[in-house]
Amino acid sequence: MAESTSYLSAHKNTNLITREQLAALPAIVGTDSFKPVAHIELITALEGLLGERGIKIAREQFAAGKDGLRLFGTMDLTLNGIGGTCASLGLRTANNRTMALQLIAGMRVFVCDNMAFSGDTIMLKRRHTSGLNLRGELDRALDKYEQHYRTLKVEIETFKGKNLTDGEAKIIIHDIFARQIMPVRFMPHVSQEYFAAQPRHEEFAPRTAWSLLNSFTEVAKAMPLTTRMDATQEIGEFFSNTVN
Repeated sequence: MAESTSYLSAHKNTNLITREQLAALPAIVGTDSFKPVAHIELITALEGLLGERGIKIAREQFAAGKDGLRLFGTMDLTLNGIGGTCASLGLRTANNRTMALQLIAGMRVFVCDNMAFSGDTIMLKRRHTSGLNLRGELDRALDKYEQHYRTLKVEIETFKGKNLTDGEAKIIIHDIFARQIMPVRFMPHVSQEYFAAQPRHEEFAPRTAWSLLNSFTEVAKAMPLTTRMDATQEIGEFFSNTVN
């Protein structure tokens, strides 16, 4: 597996963690109504179900809270991407009742190594209850994921073909920050990223919706991991509703 220091940087009481470290975490005792799923059990079950569909994990990154109860992760998958991208999954869960088990569909952009999430991307959101059938829930989520990923590829081609005037781009930037999807302190950074005379990445030199979306996701890498996934998901939804 290729090493990376990319998208899943850890901030705000989270630390990067390996599979081996996940497996070494102490077991969490449940109750009659609360059925915690060990992080390593979740990852291995997900990997197994992906394998049954002929999909492998090309790269994975995980971050856990200091007490090991919360887990965030991304997985790059061997599905065909478009123009320097690949299919990705985002996941998060908590064994202290603070978060449901959630899977999110996305696209990793290799050129700036970030994650772009599309609009309706929540494939699974399930509380850790006594009736949780992990394999069944994950299998149904992956059905949704494969269907959504095909839609996502088409959507990204639409973004790439959507030219923006400077005025249109400024309105989108304003509206996203006006909705407080990202902290307003990042507004100048997004603007600089998009309007730079010499873009950081040549691939995003065209003034398109795709370039602007990647300006947001590039700057979002500076956000704490605990809020970044929600922000990029909401930004993706905004673009889906505004550009399409």
